[in-house]
Amino acid sequence: MSEITDENKPSQMIRVPTPLISAVRELSRLHRQGHTNELLQGLDELILALDWNITRGDKSQSLSTICERLDNLESQLLGDVSSSTKSDNKRIADLEEKVAHLTPMITKFAEAIINIQNNLNNQPRRGNFSRNNSYQGQAVKLQPLTEDSLSSRLGVSVETIRKEKSNQPPPLFVAWSKRKDTSGIGWEFNQQTGLYHPVN
Repeated sequence: MSEITDENKPSQMIRVPTPLISAVRELSRLHRQGHTNELLQGLDELILALDWNITRGDKSQSLSTICERLDNLESQLLGDVSSSTKSDNKRIADLEEKVAHLTPMITKFAEAIINIQNNLNNQPRRGNFSRNNSYQGQAVKLQPLTEDSLSSRLGVSVETIRKEKSNQPPPLFVAWSKRKDTSGIGWEFNQQTGLYHPVN
């Protein structure tokens, strides 16, 4: 009896919001034409980018609120010379306290983005894999790489790696390096070691 693969299983019926119906039809058409792996990779990257923009938008809004309050404080200090230094110091202390409160939240946002990327990377890849794969069951632990070694592995120049690392947030750099790596492994720069570490 022939075994049914994931791609040959009957599709599940799901409810789709009306504005997305045409997009889902197009995805289904591309899937039938054999572009499933490319679709899944593209959707993963789109979801990651949307999550990053939402998180970045929250940070930007918080930072713009802080800047606005700083501007108000500065105008009050310049315009109201008769106000007491004590009340100004209290306002500054309150503002510093709020900034200190926001710092851990921003750090948590960054950690959440990295966790999302790691979860996406840890999901099993969909596709047809040979049952006679000689590497099946063999786990090879990858070692951290220098910039030169990573450029050789990804088949790009050192300058390209530097440019991508400086122009993108860490989760997007991991996604970029994963696309370039022939084994589909993402790489993340570690400030403490100065090396690029594999991200599963």
